Amino acid sequence: MISAFPGRATLTLLFALTNLCFTYIVHASSQTEFEQAYAPILVGGITTFIPIELTPDVVVKLSTKEAGGYTDLAWTPSPQADYYQILKFDGQTWQLVASNVVSTHYRYQGGGSFRVVACHRYGCSIRNKANVNVSDALAINAFYIQGNAAVEVGSVVKLGWQLSGATSAAITHTQNGVINSHQVTLLDTSSHTFSVYADSRFTLTVKGFNGEHISTVLDVATLRANPFLQKGKQSEYKQPLFGLDLDIIERTILQNEHHLVFSTHDGALYFFRAHKESEKPITWHQEWSINLEGVINSVPSITEGYVFYSETNEKNMGRVCKVRLKDKQSQTCSPYYEGSLLASPIVVNNDGDYSVKFLESFAGSEKKASGIYAFYYDGSVRIFDQQSLTPKPQSFTLAEQLSLPLINTPTLFLNRKRIEGLDEQILIKEQNHVLGVAIPTTQVVQQSQSFGVLAIGQQGLAQPMTVLWRGTL
Repeated sequence: MISAFPGRATLTLLFALTNLCFTYIVHASSQTEFEQAYAPILVGGITTFIPIELTPDVVVKLSTKEAGGYTDLAWTPSPQADYYQILKFDGQTWQLVASNVVSTHYRYQGGGSFRVVACHRYGCSIRNKANVNVSDALAINAFYIQGNAAVEVGSVVKLGWQLSGATSAAITHTQNGVINSHQVTLLDTSSHTFSVYADSRFTLTVKGFNGEHISTVLDVATLRANPFLQKGKQSEYKQPLFGLDLDIIERTILQNEHHLVFSTHDGALYFFRAHKESEKPITWHQEWSINLEGVINSVPSITEGYVFYSETNEKNMGRVCKVRLKDKQSQTCSPYYEGSLLASPIVVNNDGDYSVKFLESFAGSEKKASGIYAFYYDGSVRIFDQQSLTPKPQSFTLAEQLSLPLINTPTLFLNRKRIEGLDEQILIKEQNHVLGVAIPTTQVVQQSQSFGVLAIGQQGLAQPMTVLWRGTL
């Protein structure tokens, strides 16, 4: 910059720099010394510096957990903070109990209500809201891509997560050697979109109390004009899927006697059959494959010669499908409904030849509602006809009984040992808890239809399912 008064500009700059080193007392509860921050402005062709107020971002969330006479505190980090101050409410005012905490966790002997203030050399942030109590164990229940794991260059991907016991979380996005971080503000269940210009790795890191942290990763590939496939390495162990050149979704692999069923990231379902020749090892031959409209997120099941599976499309709508195992014919699907399907369907069948003991276990009791049970992410439960996959008239919900989204495939308990007083039920695992849920009866399912109100394919207002018991693993 050229000034008409170069000597004056130099003196002004020296004066500002001298003032920049001057400290003053801020009349806060902690009476801490801070430096004055300045910002340059241009006035009449001369650069000068004016004093400004500069504080770090506030702490978004403070979590506390009391145990053994102590209170553990943990909070979301403030990016500009050099240290933190801990304040405790004494019934009338907020008192400083720790003035220079450089980590994002602290242990206090005793209990009470706390606040954490982010500070740096120029001042402290406005104090955050009162603390939130956290009791769940730290866990990443789900971290997933809402859509395909391979995308076009320059497109966006939407990542979703489900956490418990978290006090802070962040997602780092690595592509082309560049790392960017996104601070997660909704710590239970949410999603966020990222722009992808190259093969990317997303790392979700979740923190709890006393510095405890866990992480997991997701890889997203970009589609190439001339794709290539990196060959795997053959080991000394049996690898039936080796050399197939398929991008298999590991959690969808079903191996049932001489059947092998799985899905791939490019949206296909495969069926392989085992072949055995004398004095030769078993080999697997592909029988068929079908293209999918969405993604299969869990292990399919085989019942009465059909493969049953749940499918979720890019609009986060889920449906149940079946296809004949021997020849991939007779593919039938239910209508799409709002909400993703991460769990596979289960088959409740009162009269199939595969379930004679199931039928016998219902002897002398009210008949259970048969069909294909689909358990949606939001806790909705729908029953479909096993043959046509048309919806039954009555739908159900577990939303009020579950504290987390439904991501695990339930288990059908048949009580084949005829344990007295124990009903047939559906077992649902939620982290380290198990719920026993009563199977609806045919009377309940047909009530809506008996009044002649619902047309075929319509479903009535969802009724809550009955939870028989809860247990801890």
